[in-house]
Amino acid sequence: MRGIFIRIYLAFLVTSLVATLVTVLLAMYYRQWSNDSVNLIAPTGGYISAAELMLQRGGEPLLLEWLLTFERHPSVNAYVFDDQGVSLTPAVPVDVLSYAFAADSYQARVNPLGQTEILVKAPLHSLDGRVYLLVVEFLHPLAVFNLPIYLALGLVASLLLFALWSYVLSRYLTRPLLSLRRSVRAFADGQWPVRIAPRVLARPDEIGELGREFSQMASRLQRLISDQRQLLRDVSHELRSPLARSAVALELARLDAVPEQQEYLDRIELETGRLNELIEDLLHMARLETVQDRQHWQRFDCAELLQQVVADARFERPDSPLQLQLPAGAVTLQGDPRLLLSAFENIIRNALLHTAPQTSVDISLQVAAVAEIRIRDHGPGVPEHLLADLLRPFVRSEQARERSPDTLQQGHRGFGLGLAIAQRVIQHHDGTLQLGNHPQGGLQVLIRLPVVV
Repeated sequence: MRGIFIRIYLAFLVTSLVATLVTVLLAMYYRQWSNDSVNLIAPTGGYISAAELMLQRGGEPLLLEWLLTFERHPSVNAYVFDDQGVSLTPAVPVDVLSYAFAADSYQARVNPLGQTEILVKAPLHSLDGRVYLLVVEFLHPLAVFNLPIYLALGLVASLLLFALWSYVLSRYLTRPLLSLRRSVRAFADGQWPVRIAPRVLARPDEIGELGREFSQMASRLQRLISDQRQLLRDVSHELRSPLARSAVALELARLDAVPEQQEYLDRIELETGRLNELIEDLLHMARLETVQDRQHWQRFDCAELLQQVVADARFERPDSPLQLQLPAGAVTLQGDPRLLLSAFENIIRNALLHTAPQTSVDISLQVAAVAEIRIRDHGPGVPEHLLADLLRPFVRSEQARERSPDTLQQGHRGFGLGLAIAQRVIQHHDGTLQLGNHPQGGLQVLIRLPVVV
């Protein structure tokens, strides 16, 4: 909502500033070229008649008393000069003096941009034949007020008004979007069926249409995912059953086999085991893509988990050295330790397969804002343009780099699913997995996982 609020607020602010500027310019143009100045000059006839009447009835004292009444008028001032050019009032503005003694007869002066908007002068005749000069000054409306204070008050009032209206409007626009976002997040977390607020579905505008489209899409995807899960269960059962029968038949065949047939039976057993592993990996990866259940997550120490993985790897390959560096304290993570254990095993086994003979696989754990696990081998590395392909399913690493002669002789062949499964496990735990070539040679896997404080 913050982004929409700021945009609406700035839109109102800019619109008001432009509207105010245009209004002021039009008002000044109207004052300059319209008859409004004539309407302002018209009341001066009454002022002139009243001043001349005061002068004839009471002389200068009564006229001076009449002039003092203008001090209570906020936008009109009056000044009188005698036949010697002396003002009856002590304080006379410079503009009034210059206009009073200007040689432009008795024409009115209009200046809508100045403090004095209009000046009008006229002669006053006393009973003794003396001629006085009356000058009537109309002040600009903005000059009457304390402009800085009024501008500040108006600016604060407009900012508060725009803020309130922008908040109401942004809440009106973002409330259904926030509801949709919660529904999308629940759908992404696997909380089915997805329920969208009825008030969003009932809206007749584009937001309501979006909610209805999303509801239909979620229903279709839910059916597809349910069908996919059922298909995985059926495939698992249908494939594992004949493989189990094949394994039993293979053991029965060994009982009657001659020595010349043992090599072929061993080959059948090897391929059957590989097919079992492939099915298990496929089902595992499919489960990671469709199941996002986090209810069974728990806290655990990442250092202890890595120690367990390294201990298992050393037991399986005692001739392959592994170097493990851990921080002094515990590194607490939140997640499924069984899944992360499997992901670390896949990466470390892949590193052991490709590291050069008599070299180690280096594993380190560091803690900054996140937990960083680095796993590096001393193999030939991978061309830079092929690094991203290693995280795709069924892309075997030997397509990008050659394995060591020892591992080739041992008959190790992967299906290109280990790193793909590991990446999905890391993403499931809100982490990242990056591949890169170490500056000193070999492939380095960098895993970042959020730390629990």
